[in-house]
Amino acid sequence: MITMNHDFARGIIGPFLRFRSYARMRVFVPLVIYLPLSFSYAMINLPFKITFGAKYNYGGGFFLFWVFVYLGMSGLGLATEAMITLLTPRFIAYFLIALIISNVSVASVPIVIQPTFYRYGYGFPMFHLAQAVRTIVFNTKNHLGLNAGVLLAWIVLSMITVPLFTWLLRRKEEEEVKRKNAERDVAA
Repeated sequence: MITMNHDFARGIIGPFLRFRSYARMRVFVPLVIYLPLSFSYAMINLPFKITFGAKYNYGGGFFLFWVFVYLGMSGLGLATEAMITLLTPRFIAYFLIALIISNVSVASVPIVIQPTFYRYGYGFPMFHLAQAVRTIVFNTKNHLGLNAGVLLAWIVLSMITVPLFTWLLRRKEEEEVKRKNAERDVAA
């Protein structure tokens, strides 16, 4: 939803910005939006008396939970931002279906008991987000460093691909405008 609204706003603002400003807006506006959104999502769990104090104290566990929700939201959200550039809003739903299925299929059941095909999940964000939440809430084996590393890697990868895909698309649009102008000049 945020990606679709951001895409609409970018369509209005984009032509008036230089590429550097446009690329920064594409990356940093969603990251800022995800802060209150992830906090709200984390706060929703408080009335259900989730035991954030199983491994750490209650406040520290909640704060850590919020940080991991933010990292997961940023990793998946920026991946969606990158793909909306290539696929356009018209076809982003197909990417979202594939993204959701590929992430949830490895996060709901332990990868060890799944067929070897699902080992790709060790590099996907939802698996590491789910593992981090299990560590914080249920005091399971601590892999928080690895979990944060994989989530940060997804964020960094998306922070690279969003401007790259934007630059490629803008270059294609500029070439198309130049070609149309050249055709118009020849016709005149």
